Amino acid sequence: MVPAKTSLLITTDNLDHGGVEEVIFNYAKLLDKEAFDVTVACLRPGTISAKIAAVPGVRLVHIATKSRILRLVRFAALARAVKADIVHNHACWYGHLAGTLSGAKNVETIHNMFSWFTWFERWHYGLYSLLAQTMIAVSDHVRRYTLDHIPLMNPSKLVVVRNGIPVERFRDVKADEELRRRHGIASGAPVIGFVGRLTFQKGVEHLIDAAALLAATHPEARILIVGEGDLWDDLQTRAADRPQVIFAGYQQEIPRYLAMFDVFILPSQFEGLPMSVLEAMAAGKPVVATAVGGTPEVVVDGVTGFLVEPKRADQLAERLSRLIGDPELRLRMGAAGRARVMSHFSAEGMVRATEAIYADLVAGRRRRAGQRTPG
Repeated sequence: MVPAKTSLLITTDNLDHGGVEEVIFNYAKLLDKEAFDVTVACLRPGTISAKIAAVPGVRLVHIATKSRILRLVRFAALARAVKADIVHNHACWYGHLAGTLSGAKNVETIHNMFSWFTWFERWHYGLYSLLAQTMIAVSDHVRRYTLDHIPLMNPSKLVVVRNGIPVERFRDVKADEELRRRHGIASGAPVIGFVGRLTFQKGVEHLIDAAALLAATHPEARILIVGEGDLWDDLQTRAADRPQVIFAGYQQEIPRYLAMFDVFILPSQFEGLPMSVLEAMAAGKPVVATAVGGTPEVVVDGVTGFLVEPKRADQLAERLSRLIGDPELRLRMGAAGRARVMSHFSAEGMVRATEAIYADLVAGRRRRAGQRTPG
């Protein structure tokens, strides 16, 4: 007898470009389709939606209503329609409620520390999480923070599955002069690259301040900021007198940009486990990043890059200057970073670990179903 497939519903708020969205895409792409029927449901489709919709064996559903009640009704109806065994929720308030109403098991991935939550929101999230059978934290730091700051969390059901990336996508991509010409960067000029949303979290203003300090030792270096976000106008104004800072806007060719960078930088105020750092390391680039959240679980200070304190433009500039002035150090750190990502942060490893969680939940559910007696 062929075992029944597990019906999996992945729920999320947004499928535009970002780390959470890339994680969901990797799940959709790499989950074993012989074992799982996969449906992804979102409130707001975006650039990642088309990639997910193109994955064979994956169904994509857009819950298109602004009514909170109708959203819940439609999520729950979808869970019943696909006969979901498991609802895996990512940054959405409706997943666990829909799973509970449909009789599914609930899994939640916690992608960040939610340090911006108010007292009420912390309690709300804690109560909501009681509906989950398993909570996945993307780093040890996120797990510790969640247990320390979110009420009602059960440590026995909060496990760590670190984010992973498709390493092969970033390997052996050649740098090309066309991108340099596109952004007015001279051939041979050192390029320091940032990729991410332009939000308070990412701390790009401190990178812009570091640019002024770096210009004193390396005036030829260019800082290329790839991404868009709420702070676009403010950051452009801040960098108005710093011609070495270049804004590239949103780009889809991230592997090509990473190949062009000499150093990758992430000056964040807080992080869960940053996908952009994993991608840069997979591309063989040394990383300068702030020692926040799960970043120190990825970047080994002095081995794969440098860690600095948040909001310290002087430290950013000093580490960047050291790397720009030492090509051999850049190569050595880049190679060590690539090896670390391949060993510990592959998308395949992330998905296989999660599949084991699903299997345990489904086995328990089916055992209990088999113990029921009629009447």
